[in-house]
Amino acid sequence: MTSDSESTRTSGPLVSIVIPTFNRRCFVVDAVESCFSQTYANCEVIVVDDGSMDGTADFLREKYGDRIVLVTQANQGPGIARNNGVAVASGEFIHFLDADDQLHRQKVEIGLEAFRSRPEIAVVYTHFQFVAADGETPVSTPPFEQYSDDVFCELLRQTGCRILTSSSMIRAEALRAVGGFADDAEFRSAEDWDLFLRLARRYRFHGINRPLVYRRMHDGMISDNRLFGALGRLKTLQNARQYGWEPCMEPLEFDRKEAARHHVYALYLWQAGDAKAARGHFLRAAALYPPEARQRRMYALYTWLLPPASVDWTIGLAHRLRRLMQRRAQEP
Repeated sequence: MTSDSESTRTSGPLVSIVIPTFNRRCFVVDAVESCFSQTYANCEVIVVDDGSMDGTADFLREKYGDRIVLVTQANQGPGIARNNGVAVASGEFIHFLDADDQLHRQKVEIGLEAFRSRPEIAVVYTHFQFVAADGETPVSTPPFEQYSDDVFCELLRQTGCRILTSSSMIRAEALRAVGGFADDAEFRSAEDWDLFLRLARRYRFHGINRPLVYRRMHDGMISDNRLFGALGRLKTLQNARQYGWEPCMEPLEFDRKEAARHHVYALYLWQAGDAKAARGHFLRAAALYPPEARQRRMYALYTWLLPPASVDWTIGLAHRLRRLMQRRAQEP
């Protein structure tokens, strides 16, 4: 890992903005420029090139020189890239920003105001606006996720993380206390869910219902990779067994959630052509949650009998059967 020199600092608490990038040369300039346009000036911009093959590092070095801190590493995924950015960060606060996203010009200023007014909080997150691939045209965006004081249990009960990483600003001391992102190169999706669970177990969060991040929607997003997503969600729940989940739900409910994650991951493994690994996860799901074991064993059998192309058909049939059973259950 190598790093270039730091950016110039001004007065007030330093905010380190960490941008991981992998083959995002076409987008990363917009992200960096959105950092430079902040109404709060005392920010350092740290870009971590995660083994890009499109010349991103040389391009950024030539364009920005010592205006940014540039870190390079072999490809290890966004979580490890962010950790390596945090390792060279000097700021009291860490703001994460994905290379294909952009910050509203007041994003850092408004976040710092929240920290000043509520010194007990460790994480500030905001709403966001989905935009098209051009980075400007608004597209439909889900409503803001406002959590109660019990952020940990609410996050755990969900099927994924609804706090956008690019919207989060975190006290550096708290981030380092929980160990940052998981040091796991296979954890390339849902790694933010795992981190926020660990933070929520120990610290207070504050949400701001203002769209202060522009989330660019385009082909090639890591979050669109269903296999990465399914594995990341499974890993998060497996890790969460060590996070003190017991006040949030009954053991059988937790087992059911993990079994469901094994099941979904198995479907995508099967679809990807790895029937053997898929069978293993179907059978683990069956063992974890006996009330649905028969169904999972049937899926394991299907991997012997049916080709990967049948996965979508199988999922569709399961959804239709589930809807039929729900209607029958509602009948008088």
